[in-house]
Amino acid sequence: MNKRKVSIITLGCKVNQYESNSIAKALLDIGFDVSLSLCDADAYILNTCAVTNEAERKSRGMLAKIDKVNSTAPIFVCGCSAQNNADKFLSHKNVKAVYGTGAKYELVDLVKAFFKKPLLTATHNEISTSYEDNYIAGGERTRTVIKIQDGCNNFCSYCLIPYIRGRERSRSLASVKEEVTYQAKLTKEIVFTGINLSAYGKDLEENVSLKDVALMMREFPNVRFRFSSLEQEIITEDFLKVLKDTPSFCPHFHLSLQSGCDRTLKDMHRKYTSSEYLKKIELIRKYFDNPAITTDIIVGFPTETDEDANETFEFAKKCKFAKMHIFPYSVRSGTVAAKLKNIATNVKERVKRLSDLDKQLFKEYIESNISKTMDIIVETFEDGYYIGHTKNYIKCYVEAEKPLSQNSLVNVKIVKFFKDGAIAEEVSC
Repeated sequence: MNKRKVSIITLGCKVNQYESNSIAKALLDIGFDVSLSLCDADAYILNTCAVTNEAERKSRGMLAKIDKVNSTAPIFVCGCSAQNNADKFLSHKNVKAVYGTGAKYELVDLVKAFFKKPLLTATHNEISTSYEDNYIAGGERTRTVIKIQDGCNNFCSYCLIPYIRGRERSRSLASVKEEVTYQAKLTKEIVFTGINLSAYGKDLEENVSLKDVALMMREFPNVRFRFSSLEQEIITEDFLKVLKDTPSFCPHFHLSLQSGCDRTLKDMHRKYTSSEYLKKIELIRKYFDNPAITTDIIVGFPTETDEDANETFEFAKKCKFAKMHIFPYSVRSGTVAAKLKNIATNVKERVKRLSDLDKQLFKEYIESNISKTMDIIVETFEDGYYIGHTKNYIKCYVEAEKPLSQNSLVNVKIVKFFKDGAIAEEVSC
């Protein structure tokens, strides 16, 4: 008898990716065939995103895409958009369950039960108040995401996530170590992630933080690790010293900025000034030689004037980011910012100007690494190139005389800027 196949479609952040991968592993363990992309299947799980209006639109639009592939298969929906707008998914004829951000793991049992006895539509919209520690990722060969934190207490004025993900809650360090021990046998690199990762440990009785996660990783010297996204508050001398003295740490700091204008930062309810943020970047560069410092910037916040936007542009130049993720402001109903009078103009022009700067800074960052020797983990082979990333997250395209094995560690020298990364050549250790 052929296995039932489940297609899991994931939108949004690394936390969603981790939870989807965990659900996939659980389904595989009980005998299902699983695909992590849209394909013809016997059932579908749609893990949605609500960080912007566009993300919600794409989440809902995915139902129509599933219909085109299979118009009769059951669909199980979960995630942030389902938490925020459950009714918009419940109205679809094939949707059998709508879960929000909590108890996603129950979908495993719901899918299993459906094929024994088709069920009435199930719903769940309670937000968890404690960390749900029943997930474990399936394990990727080259890079595995591990979730260790959920929720956010920051309540930035533009952000809906604290309302639909709930308060900050952390995974115990013992549980984190248990999964790392498992994944270290399968992968060469681990990415720790969370909704507000910098808050890790604050809610736990044990006195731990991300520093303790880094110290723990010294027990796994053959596995590189990085943190997915950080807030500036965690960047301290003590934290950076630990990271510097941990050889497996990857010096890629994604440090959320959102605006380089102090007035806009205040309106956003961000808890720092541009000068405080810049000091954190300078501190990182004190400890690491040419680290990748990347960021997020919101363009067109309601109170942002042309002068404010120009401040952000000039500040970004001063920071010399390796990469900027640039987002036009998206109104999120229920947030403080949604009530503000919108005076922002020329948003498309502001986005283009920052995007052009991003391309310039990215090329400059790649060129600043030319002739340097680094390790990459071979991930794929495309169009005659072996492709992998350095510790500071430069995507390298390598032409090798002899075949390179996927998941192998290769020493390379950066040669020149190329596409979305660099041409690199293999060198002997």
